Amino acid sequence: MMNKIPFFCTLLLALALQSRPAGAEAAKDPQPAAVGEPAERNLQSEMVKGKTLFVRKEYAEARKIFEEIAINSGGNPKSKSLHAARLWLAKSLFMQQDAKGAAEQLELLLKNPAATGLEPATIYEAHFDLAACRLKLGQKLPAALDYLNVGVSAAPAGMEKVRETALGNARLIACTMLDADEITALERVAKEPDLQAFFLNERMQKYLRENNTSAFKSSLPLVDTLLKSPSISPLHRQLLLSLKQQQKAITERAMKERRIGILLPLEFTVYSRSSPLPAGNRVFSGLHNRLLKQQINQPDLLVNTATASTSDHEKNPAEKLIESHRPTLLIGPLFSAEAVDAAHAAKSAKIPLITPTATDRRITENNPWCFQLNPTHEERGRIAARELLKISKPATAAAIAEKSPHLEEMAKGFLDELKLAGTKKVVYASIGTTTDSAAVKTVIGNLRGKSFDALYLPMDKPAVIDRTLSLLESSGTAYKHLLGSGIWDEKTVLNRFRERIPKGITIFTDYHTEYDGGKTAEIAKNQHLLWNAPLSSYFWYGYDTLDYLLNLLALKPLDKNRDLARALQSAPVFKAHYISYEFGGGNVNRSMNVLRYENRVIKRVR
Repeated sequence: MMNKIPFFCTLLLALALQSRPAGAEAAKDPQPAAVGEPAERNLQSEMVKGKTLFVRKEYAEARKIFEEIAINSGGNPKSKSLHAARLWLAKSLFMQQDAKGAAEQLELLLKNPAATGLEPATIYEAHFDLAACRLKLGQKLPAALDYLNVGVSAAPAGMEKVRETALGNARLIACTMLDADEITALERVAKEPDLQAFFLNERMQKYLRENNTSAFKSSLPLVDTLLKSPSISPLHRQLLLSLKQQQKAITERAMKERRIGILLPLEFTVYSRSSPLPAGNRVFSGLHNRLLKQQINQPDLLVNTATASTSDHEKNPAEKLIESHRPTLLIGPLFSAEAVDAAHAAKSAKIPLITPTATDRRITENNPWCFQLNPTHEERGRIAARELLKISKPATAAAIAEKSPHLEEMAKGFLDELKLAGTKKVVYASIGTTTDSAAVKTVIGNLRGKSFDALYLPMDKPAVIDRTLSLLESSGTAYKHLLGSGIWDEKTVLNRFRERIPKGITIFTDYHTEYDGGKTAEIAKNQHLLWNAPLSSYFWYGYDTLDYLLNLLALKPLDKNRDLARALQSAPVFKAHYISYEFGGGNVNRSMNVLRYENRVIKRVR
């Protein structure tokens, strides 16, 4: 398929060349090492500038610097500066939507890695980036094979993250973009029995979704072959056994099916140590891992997923997905702007839609077909007030919000809910890092020397938190209960301000994760990057969304879309992995994690 040396062979050859005696290279190139050192140091300094611009997302300026370094490297094909410049020039071109130009730079870099003395780490990263370029250019299978080659090759020291990400990308492409025959190519390249089992299962599930039961049955002998492998893990053994259970359900005509359409912006970008994995990829990984668990526990229930990316600039991917797959329900999109458009399409088609992360109130306003698992910002404030009312009936309350629309909405929801409950006096103030002295005096005037039963601080920036706490101290403001939303749950923030909140603080968050699911941990063990807090929350957004839905569907058969929408509205409180879902007759989740920080210890209240 690709006329080039297999990636892992290239790596071995490069390592072997690196291990030659230093004198061998010196004899070949008699030029003294000292000559050109100042110029080389200057190129390295320019590389640092270029990388800094890249991290700041100033890709056009970074590209200029990398191009100049490539020109000024003297045309020496063995120059490390030239190698680095081409690699980062390719990254910059890719981020400027020039995948073709980026691929040309990478292919030039990888043309003769042994002769140019290309370092294994550079080879490794360049192959990863080339896969991203291929995918952008529509070469889905070659991209998946490149990612898989990176994933199954030995990672140079310190590059384990690249290997893990590459394997994750190969899996995601298989799940979302390849047909059954194409996945067969991945099975052949995968070395480990667990990987082979993963891709075989994906291929078999695609056969079932396409109603191709003959191809499903003809591939079953491969299941028996893999089951005989002594190195296959218990999890993947269970996965293979579930295929046999699915065969039994097909034979007995007991196979059920639910069609779920997934609207997620999956993104496969070039590797950068400073960039986290894209949120959409993490959410889909969570959904898919929960789906594998479902298949193991209940193999006769087939969830048919179809993705529609919101990053391809289509007018409304939700309409396209509904037209082509007519799903029972939709999951996604992630972000509010796209979710609002999807909500219109769902309402028009009368298909329930659940958004794992979007928070815009327009998604659910006057729309009984759409549901928000992540509460709106105003609802977050109301949740904080309702939690306070469980332990206290405040006569006076204040809310100081950071100057930001969503944080100010939280403060409004908090105070409105308390007023409905009978609080007689409420005070509102907002403060930002650039608030002028006159505005600060106004805030102080409203708070100076006063005592409140409750004080709510929805804030995201430590600088604003610092200024607010200073304001409270200088004005002699007192309070009985302190509550916070935003980044208060992060340990670094609490450690910074713990001396200034002697009475402790009650925190409302959706980022608190408890590692209490043995089976879940087993499923995710080969994707440990998904567990890095706080980004792990994106994984759990997906996992918990499907977990909630499957448990709801298990309560009783729901064949009509309207019945499903009503069941969502009236569903009982459901405790997912790290949060509880509670709709209470509406279509916005009314639950968040409640944490109590006191005496330097964080405890989960609910």
